Amino acid sequence: MGVVGRQFGSPTGSLGRLPGLVMARRNAALNRLLVAQVAHRVGSPRVLAELGFGPGVGLAALLATFPDAEVLGADPSAALVGQAAARNRMAVHAGRLRLMQGDVTVLAPFAPIDLILAVHVLYFWSHPVAELMAIASLLRSGGHLALGYQLRQHMPPVAQQDFPREGHRLYESDREVIALLEAAGLAVRHQAVLGRTDSPASRLLLATGA
Repeated sequence: MGVVGRQFGSPTGSLGRLPGLVMARRNAALNRLLVAQVAHRVGSPRVLAELGFGPGVGLAALLATFPDAEVLGADPSAALVGQAAARNRMAVHAGRLRLMQGDVTVLAPFAPIDLILAVHVLYFWSHPVAELMAIASLLRSGGHLALGYQLRQHMPPVAQQDFPREGHRLYESDREVIALLEAAGLAVRHQAVLGRTDSPASRLLLATGA
């Protein structure tokens, strides 16, 4: 019990590769769609970052969409840092992509950041307002946070059962998530449902410092 929640929250050990493989297979199209949505609204960021980048499919989309940007990535899982580095080897070697193991704090030396992307990591933050405040402190004036997430009722049944057992928080409505952003001093500028409204692939909130 709880294996799904533990491994997707922070993949480790012999099972640590499995969540990355699953995420890469299921989320590649979603990440491309989400990055495309964001690109229409944020201009041409010079420095951008992804928090909880998983197997690196979102990083690949960011690199392709913003070819002139410096791209940073932070993820707490050593297993996923390795997968993302292998998937984006050329960008790492070229110096366009810098990967770090850790949470949002490892990005502090690179602030101010124009765009921070965080997709399907909201559930794993024990103190989401504090996490969002830390993100907000790294954004340049007018910079954006792109938050991708899923509401509880649209998540797979195993995640609905397993995530709360491991202490991960699921959200019932967009209003709950928006309230967290507002409490952290962020203002929502754009809201979207990606995919079918009755069975969305993800939801997106694009926010700036209030």
